[in-house]
Amino acid sequence: MVEAPVGWQCPECTREGAKRSRQVPAFTHTGPGRSGVVGSTNPTPVVLVIVAVNVVIFFLEGFGNNVSVVRRFAMWPAAVYLRHEYYRAFTAMFLHANFVHILFNMVALLIVGPAVEVLLGKARFSALYLIAGFGGSVGSYLLSTPNVAGIGASGAIMGAYVVIGLRRHLPVTPVVLLLAVNLAIGFSGDIDWRAHLGGLVTGSVLALVYDYAGSLRDRTAEVAVTVGASAVVVALLALVLTGVAPGHFNLG
Repeated sequence: MVEAPVGWQCPECTREGAKRSRQVPAFTHTGPGRSGVVGSTNPTPVVLVIVAVNVVIFFLEGFGNNVSVVRRFAMWPAAVYLRHEYYRAFTAMFLHANFVHILFNMVALLIVGPAVEVLLGKARFSALYLIAGFGGSVGSYLLSTPNVAGIGASGAIMGAYVVIGLRRHLPVTPVVLLLAVNLAIGFSGDIDWRAHLGGLVTGSVLALVYDYAGSLRDRTAEVAVTVGASAVVVALLALVLTGVAPGHFNLG
């Protein structure tokens, strides 16, 4: 028999109770100012590093006015396909066209990013940001006109929070509204909505898998699912980037 808070329980009952109890993902580290809820989570280390990197690069690209830098590192489908400049799929996510562009992206990241980082942990959050950014570039590559370059981050972090929030019953309405505004802006003007869409889909899928992995009781299984899913997503995106010519799915 096993001693319980009230009386005694048999070992079988204890095991069944453990199975029914809700498991908190192992990589969630909540605390004062870090509840994992948007609006009540303070800025976190990885988010601050990402913001700093984007600001420094924005300075180096002449606040969006250095055309040579933009041409060299933007997601230009024709250059990726004809010159095999695959690095553009990663460098493009750190470029911004102007002050309004970087301001909106960084504010959105500072609002939503800390909550996602707390919920997923630093390593998984970093992986999600980079892989989803890659997914955004692939979306731009696949759906854009081949001779048009795209730059900027995507709405991946917002999509990730919505997915995790729905799984954990967290308030998601403010982020859904922010995401809707983000998409609406993307469909107007010169913003690359294709990158937003690619990042949103990639980030949402990864968030779902990462959050599921965190609920597994076995640490080895948790790591295996996380690493395996990341590798599969990267491989699929790389396959599209290297095996499909741009323009076939051009949506204007």
